[in-house]
Amino acid sequence: MDGVFWFGEVGFVVDPQAMASRFPDGVRVEQTSLDALLVEGDRLPPLGAAPVASWLLARLMFLTNERLGFEANDTLHHDGGGYYLNFIAFSKQMQPLAFFNVHGTSAGCQLWGQCDRGWSAEQLLSTFRDALLEDPTALMSCRLQSYDTDPPDLDRRRVRKLQPLGWDGEHFLGTKPRSR
Repeated sequence: MDGVFWFGEVGFVVDPQAMASRFPDGVRVEQTSLDALLVEGDRLPPLGAAPVASWLLARLMFLTNERLGFEANDTLHHDGGGYYLNFIAFSKQMQPLAFFNVHGTSAGCQLWGQCDRGWSAEQLLSTFRDALLEDPTALMSCRLQSYDTDPPDLDRRRVRKLQPLGWDGEHFLGTKPRSR
């Protein structure tokens, strides 16, 4: 299957059509900081001032062979900016284990969704994290420009500075917002 990456017995694929999928009696995966999960693994390459979302984008482009639903060099328009990805986790027997979302921006990466009753949120989070960190320097060059279609001060500001995300082959792109 094109765009699938595996970790052990679990496969991951992006659903570019973003079909609404759920388990009737599934287990909810609360919104979780993917940044924190990845940083605690202590295997990320040096990002400099770039956000984790830049590394994650370059890593997912590599793992899926550029099958994220947009091009490696692209411009997106989303509420909140960044990129939204809808994933399906499944077993070798092609049984769905989880439907989950990843939202990556310069401010952070979040993951949320739903697991099959026989699979826990902890299993999803640890398996996905481990798949991403298995070879953290295997990346694909990419550059994503993102427009936030609903910035907090939209009524006062029509033009928003774009925040690039990705990796140019040498450096990670973008900067993390300053803490207030």
